Amino acid sequence: MQPVRRLAILVAAAGLLAGCSRPESAVATGDRDQVLHLGNKDEPADLDPHINTASSTSTILSSLYQGLVTPASDGVTVLPGDAERWETSADGLTLTFHIRRDVRWSNGEALTAEDYRQSFLRILDPKLGCELSGYTFAIKGARDYIEGRQADPSLVGLRVPDPHTLVVVLDYPAPYLFKVLGRAPFYPVYLRALDTTGGRSQRGGAWTLPGVLVSNGPFTLAEWKPNAFIRVVRNPNYWDAGRVRLREIRFYPIDDEAAEERSFRAGQLHVTYRLPKTKVPVYESEHPGELHLTQSLRTNFVTFNVTRAPFTDPRVRRAFSLAIDRERLVGAALGKLGAPAHSFVRPGTGGYVPAGLFRFDPAEAASQLAAAGYPGGAGLPPVELTLNGNTGVALTVAEVLKEMWKTNLGVRVDVRAVEFKVYLSIERERQFQILTEGYSYISDPRDLLEGIVTGDPNNDAGASNPDIDRALDASDHALDPAGRWAAFDAMEAVNAREVYYAPIYFPNRGMLVGPSVKGWRDNSLGIIDWREISLGP
Repeated sequence: MQPVRRLAILVAAAGLLAGCSRPESAVATGDRDQVLHLGNKDEPADLDPHINTASSTSTILSSLYQGLVTPASDGVTVLPGDAERWETSADGLTLTFHIRRDVRWSNGEALTAEDYRQSFLRILDPKLGCELSGYTFAIKGARDYIEGRQADPSLVGLRVPDPHTLVVVLDYPAPYLFKVLGRAPFYPVYLRALDTTGGRSQRGGAWTLPGVLVSNGPFTLAEWKPNAFIRVVRNPNYWDAGRVRLREIRFYPIDDEAAEERSFRAGQLHVTYRLPKTKVPVYESEHPGELHLTQSLRTNFVTFNVTRAPFTDPRVRRAFSLAIDRERLVGAALGKLGAPAHSFVRPGTGGYVPAGLFRFDPAEAASQLAAAGYPGGAGLPPVELTLNGNTGVALTVAEVLKEMWKTNLGVRVDVRAVEFKVYLSIERERQFQILTEGYSYISDPRDLLEGIVTGDPNNDAGASNPDIDRALDASDHALDPAGRWAAFDAMEAVNAREVYYAPIYFPNRGMLVGPSVKGWRDNSLGIIDWREISLGP
């Protein structure tokens, strides 16, 4: 065979083999191009940081925005953000933030202290209905402004003596404030875009879409394909852009943890949001370096709509809570991915250890239901349990609860599973009887307990109890931790008696992180400092 002909055959054979080879995985391509592929559970309802309450959406928002301060990846340390430094007065009532002179919006415009002031006033706007506006109550005049007792923004304790200085005046010291200032809802938003697309009181809207959204974080929004992925790209105008090594991040909404784990094994994801409980022992044994298990500051609970029968009666609510065997539920649905919840706040949160007042007592549960006029469940109106999604842990938990209520109370409960956006609407408009939900909170009990206070935007139960309201106020004005803990104990006790919310388990975050992901640090808050993440061998 002539050499030239042999070479031609070899080239053709090589081409044939190349054509039959498997395509490069998303992870392999991403490692080469610094593109992180990340599972993120839910399709976001919106990317407006002032109305977000979903932890999965918070992950996306943290790549697009930054606050005056920013939380470190240890979940504890507070780092400078847009403010290069700050001072606190001796009495703890005046915070002065000095904003960097090189801070820019993603469109290149300067970001000023007035942008922050106006953004904070938007959080306080009662027409917006920011669910996390309670974080601001320590700011002088904020609560009166939110609740409509006065409408003059100049009476709110936000001052701008010059373009690079923001002064925040408080009514009382707020030890939790720095834990939230670096997160939503305290990100600044580009209000000029809102002013031209529907006004500042609109909840989300066109200003949050690709090609329109202006942000100030390490990445900018490049593409959003609903129910497929959100793509963000490195922001060259970010003040610390030199430290950002990822070129892109792609967030994938995957509501089925089994499918997400398969995508990880197939090389389509660098990081998962969750994994099935049955896979935990497999990864512990075979791939321990990829398995990340962390306690989460989060409580998952049953919310009772106290404005709709039969849950207007606290005896019915108590019966449903007492009928829940939390240990058995965790064993059946979560394994190592959860712990039974006998209190509303997870013990140890910010140093606080609540009493475990929620218990399993089927005999007392049946007695409470009979006292309410429904012996053995007879005569009880139809009951519907609403949940987010119809796969994985959410569905398993719902089915276990349904079985316990049938066995221990004689009550039939129908399960209604809806997609995330519909769930949020049902929750916000209180169009449910009972629902399962969860809340991730900062390392301060106040964050979760505030949701029981009368009129709080996160009070999905519609609860109103003056003892709880007074206790929260007492916690805000307590002079030491012991005083705060006593106030929180009072709130836990009232909720255990009235059962507006029945805690069922504390999640443990179980996720998979590929070996090429560098700089990843686990923490109980799920915080990611994107400047620390890179991809490599």
